[in-house]
Amino acid sequence: MPFKRILIAVDFSSDSVEAFRIALDMSPAPSASLHLLHVIEARPAVTVEVASEIVQEANAAMDRLIGSCGSVPDSADLTTEIASGEASAEILNRARDWGADLIVLGAKGAASLESIILGGTAEHVMQGAPCSVLVVRRRSS
Repeated sequence: MPFKRILIAVDFSSDSVEAFRIALDMSPAPSASLHLLHVIEARPAVTVEVASEIVQEANAAMDRLIGSCGSVPDSADLTTEIASGEASAEILNRARDWGADLIVLGAKGAASLESIILGGTAEHVMQGAPCSVLVVRRRSS
């Protein structure tokens, strides 16, 4: 049974970039819908200008990621989203709301001390996911 609604969570780390590439390779276009999600982790209060700049940088990084693959079929239904909040919670909420049947994400991302102590995003997503989860590690050269 091919997956038809694939949520791909990226933080632009090498593992998440590989996760995006693998999700593209395994999607049964044209029948698959792919939703590319980046979550801006909540930070201490910042000005509106700084918050706007962070979102613009995230959008530019998303465009670069999509452009770097060059293999997104025209027939693929690819949507993108920038959200803010706690990454694992946002990923799980989007998977439920969107009706994902597969979540794809990198094994290791931009780790903080808190994630090292409490467990990473991938671990939390695997524990709470309403669907299958594929955790991708970048192959070492």
